[in-house]
Amino acid sequence: MKQRDVKLPVKNDRTLLLLSTSLLIFVLSLFLPVLSVHTYCENRSLAVVFGVIALITLLMFFRNHAGSTAKKIAAGVGESLSILASAINLAFIVYATHLCRHMFDGLR
Repeated sequence: MKQRDVKLPVKNDRTLLLLSTSLLIFVLSLFLPVLSVHTYCENRSLAVVFGVIALITLLMFFRNHAGSTAKKIAAGVGESLSILASAINLAFIVYATHLCRHMFDGLR
């Protein structure tokens, strides 16, 4: 009898779940500065939470084992979205901190 090479599905493949998580965090990170017109100072903590979630998602992508080529591409897109979301949140925190300091300088 000839033995066949059978590819079994990878058990720990959570690429689509991680991709949807990174897409959601990316969209929320994009809309945070737009929705924070008068609440920059208060929403910095929310940007930190979004940034931490994006970094955790990125780390989970590195531990994920994508099975097919399409899922490997999806994982690359998700990793990119997680990095962009982290950068957007970091930029928002820096900008909001700068803006809040100037607002409080006017009160002195």
